[in-house]
Amino acid sequence: MPENLTVIAHLRAKPGREMALRDALTALIEPTLREPGCIAYDLHVAVDDAASFHFYEVWRGPEEHAANLERPHLRGFLAQADDLLDGDIRVHLLRLLAPAQKG
Repeated sequence: MPENLTVIAHLRAKPGREMALRDALTALIEPTLREPGCIAYDLHVAVDDAASFHFYEVWRGPEEHAANLERPHLRGFLAQADDLLDGDIRVHLLRLLAPAQKG
């Protein structure tokens, strides 16, 4: 069975564009969760920096993640990224080494 792909994406809002970026990122959640292979797609904001957003994503594999990047909702977001983002999107592709166990 192939390993899931974990993706951590960091996006930084331009000064004064924090709420606009937040709204644009929030709008990506519902259509992305409907994508085949999407297990988790969680949006976070830094506790001490309202301009610093992070997606925590889990995909069945890299093919499903790559296919999502070509979907209209992601293409639409990327088309407005220059107006919203301060710098590039930083993406880290990871594989789970040891699951957390509670108890």
